[in-house]
Amino acid sequence: MTPTAPSLLARATSFRPNHWLQGSTTPRAAAECVDRMLAFALGLGTWIFGAGNAAEIARQSHHFSAWWTMLALAGVFGTALLLAATALQVTLPTVRKIATAHAVVFAIAIALSGFAVGPGQITDDVAWVYRLVPLAGVAATLVWRTPAMSCYLIGVGLLAAASTGQATGDIGWTEFALTAVRILGIAAAFVYLTELTQRAARLLDAERARARPQDELAAEARASERARFAGMIHDKVLATLLDAARGGDATMLARQAETALGQFAALGRVSELCTDVEAIEAITREVAGATETELRVRVRRDYRSDDLCIDSLAVAALAQAAAEAVRNSVRHAAVPGRVVTREVTIVAQARGITVVVGDDGAGFDPRRAAADRLGLTVSIRQRMREAGGRAIIDSRPGAGTRVTLEWAVPNDS
Repeated sequence: MTPTAPSLLARATSFRPNHWLQGSTTPRAAAECVDRMLAFALGLGTWIFGAGNAAEIARQSHHFSAWWTMLALAGVFGTALLLAATALQVTLPTVRKIATAHAVVFAIAIALSGFAVGPGQITDDVAWVYRLVPLAGVAATLVWRTPAMSCYLIGVGLLAAASTGQATGDIGWTEFALTAVRILGIAAAFVYLTELTQRAARLLDAERARARPQDELAAEARASERARFAGMIHDKVLATLLDAARGGDATMLARQAETALGQFAALGRVSELCTDVEAIEAITREVAGATETELRVRVRRDYRSDDLCIDSLAVAALAQAAAEAVRNSVRHAAVPGRVVTREVTIVAQARGITVVVGDDGAGFDPRRAAADRLGLTVSIRQRMREAGGRAIIDSRPGAGTRVTLEWAVPNDS
């Protein structure tokens, strides 16, 4: 079955761009969609008026000069047809150029109408072209700012009122004033509704622009939370299960399980600030619980670190990344025939904390490590990056491994 083409209305209100003409994947703004719909409605509305008043136009054409009738019909209805046909397809600047042409041609037709008909020739209330002044006001609203648009509308309205007096033979000031007020009043209503619609679309775009950074932050927060969850699954659940499968010590396994449950319960809590002493205690506690093998922990504090305030999420990242580095060392750094020495050094300074996890074990080539290794990629590197820090892994086969975790106070703190 051949798919049906989308309706004109659906294409106008769709936020998918015209790739062939715009060459962009940026969604259309609400203001652009509204301007396109107004231009399309202007073109279509002009032709609906022409169809509904065809008899009157034909009757009045006998009283106007042929040159003017050709100019008015071709200029007004020709540009209107072009608007209706292209408003939803071509670029918005092109749509505005066509609307400008429509407004200018209409103004010329109004200005010349008084020279194309003799006094008293039109017995109807007004000539047909004067009834289109409100739609010309819509065209002017699409292309000009309020001052220029107002001057255009007033000028066209006064010309229409003067030409009406000429065509109907009633050129008195009273009739001129009443006709001008009537034409301008109806046109002003159309213009007001058009500007109101445009203003609402601009407000919608402004609200979207303000909301976009918040949406991006929320998305980043969700991604960070998923990464933390994945890291904890790897560090705690999988690590505990792996140790259990290897016949690990029951006391250590129970402690690991209890720690994992506590950290899962802490997910989503509001972050707090920790002192340097609290941070050191948390890191020391985490790395000490990561293994039952001998592990030396050294601490150095700069006297200026007393004023250091660290986000608890950053402390958790440092502690968990360091613990994962210790577990990786226990699992992968063993050397047959000798005992591997492991050491953790925690350094607190005025502007941040550095944790170094080192061993003299087997080592490895970080460049050859699989990119999808959760221990290195998620539990260490990504965890530190999301906390505002960084992880440096220095290792060579046969020369041990040194993992350096650094976190510094942000510059705006």
